[in-house]
Amino acid sequence: MPTQAQATHLLHFEPLAAQGAGLDIPCDPEGHVGLDALGDKARNDYFFARALIGCVFARPTVKQAMPLMRA
Repeated sequence: MPTQAQATHLLHFEPLAAQGAGLDIPCDPEGHVGLDALGDKARNDYFFARALIGCVFARPTVKQAMPLMRA
């Protein structure tokens, strides 16, 4: 499983409410999340978002991570 620093894909939880914030969790191209590679905050955010699918968040989608721009 990729670590946060090397993730090429993100599991994106889109908010159902217009004013809500989305959530991105590092994953592999199939959407598998490496729980052991996540920090405590990211792991808690992931479990929070999964528990609230259909209430606060839509079903997650996998999207390609954008590489960081270096100056």
